[in-house]
Amino acid sequence: MPIRKENPVNKLIRTSLLGLVVLPLAAQTPGFSVAGGPILGFESLKKATNNTLAFQIGADYTGHDLGSDIPARAGLALASMPGKDWNGLKTSLLLTQLHGDILLPLPRIHGYGILGASLNTWSMSKSGTEDTEDPLDRDHHFPIRDAKGLKLGLRVGVGFNLTRNLALEAVIQQTELAGKDLEDPLVRQGGINPGWLNLDIRFSF
Repeated sequence: MPIRKENPVNKLIRTSLLGLVVLPLAAQTPGFSVAGGPILGFESLKKATNNTLAFQIGADYTGHDLGSDIPARAGLALASMPGKDWNGLKTSLLLTQLHGDILLPLPRIHGYGILGASLNTWSMSKSGTEDTEDPLDRDHHFPIRDAKGLKLGLRVGVGFNLTRNLALEAVIQQTELAGKDLEDPLVRQGGINPGWLNLDIRFSF
C-alpha cells in the first residue's frame, strides 16, 4: 500500500497551531516579550481599506518545541488597520490574532528565522452610503459585506538581536478575510486575503 505524503504547508500549519496548545507545557526556559510597530500593507490589504499603513501590538510567550532545542513562541496580537476614503466610502479593520511560531537560529546574522501560523478574527467598521440602486456599481460599494468567522493565516520572517532583551523583526503575513459572497446582491471587490509586512521592535523580559 503506497504511503501518502503530507502536504508541507498543511504540516507547517498543523505544527504551528499545535504549539499554541502545548507550548506552555513544553517550555523549558519560559520567557515573555512584548512587541509593536508599523504595518506596511500589500495591495491585497489596500483592496479592503484603501490604505497601506497600520499598526500592531502584541505579547508572546517563548519556550522550546517538544523533544528539541528549537525555540517556539505563542502570542496574541492586536492590529488596527484604518481605512481611507474611497468614493465617499471608508472601511476600517481591527484584527485580533492568536499565533504560533517556530524560531530557527541564524547565528551568522545574530538572529533567527520565523515560521508560523495564525488564527484570526476581524471586526469591521464602515462609513458612507453605498449605491444600492445599481448592484453592478462596484466602485460605489463597500469592498466586502462582512468579516465574520475564524480565519487562518501564515507567517514568515526574520529577527535580529540587538541586545539580549531587544530585537527587531520583519514578518510577512498572509491571512483570510472574505471570500466571494454568492448571496450578496451587490457586486464587490470579491475574495480578499490581506497580506502585509510587520516591522516590530520586541522587548523580552
